[in-house]
Amino acid sequence: MVKESLKNFCKYSASDEELFMYIRTNAGEWNEESFVKMKELVREVIKDYENEDCYPKIFINYFVLNIPSIINILSNFKGCTDEELRKGYTEESYLSMIAERIKELEKLKLEFQNSLWP
Repeated sequence: MVKESLKNFCKYSASDEELFMYIRTNAGEWNEESFVKMKELVREVIKDYENEDCYPKIFINYFVLNIPSIINILSNFKGCTDEELRKGYTEESYLSMIAERIKELEKLKLEFQNSLWP
C-alpha cells in the first residue's frame, strides 16, 4: 500500500516545480517555495515510513541522485541573476543564502541517512 505522503512526494517529484528540475530548466535560478515544499514532503515520507523496513526506490533515488546534484549545482553558483538582484539580494547576500541552503540540504541528507537505522 502506497502511503499518502509518498503519493504527494511522487507528484512533486514529477512536476516542473521539483527543485532539481526547476534549477536546471531555469538556468540556475533559485526557487525557495520548491525548496520548502521538498523539505516538507521528504520529512513527511520519512515520518510515515519510520516503522517500515525500507523506503520505496523512488524516494531512495531522490537522495542518491537529486539531492547531491542540487548541492553540486548550488556549490558552483558564483553570483546571482538579474532576477535575484531585482528581488533585493546583493551578490554577497545571495551567495550567503545559497550556502545556507546547501547546509540545509546536507542536514536533510543526514536526517534521511539516520532514518535508515533503527
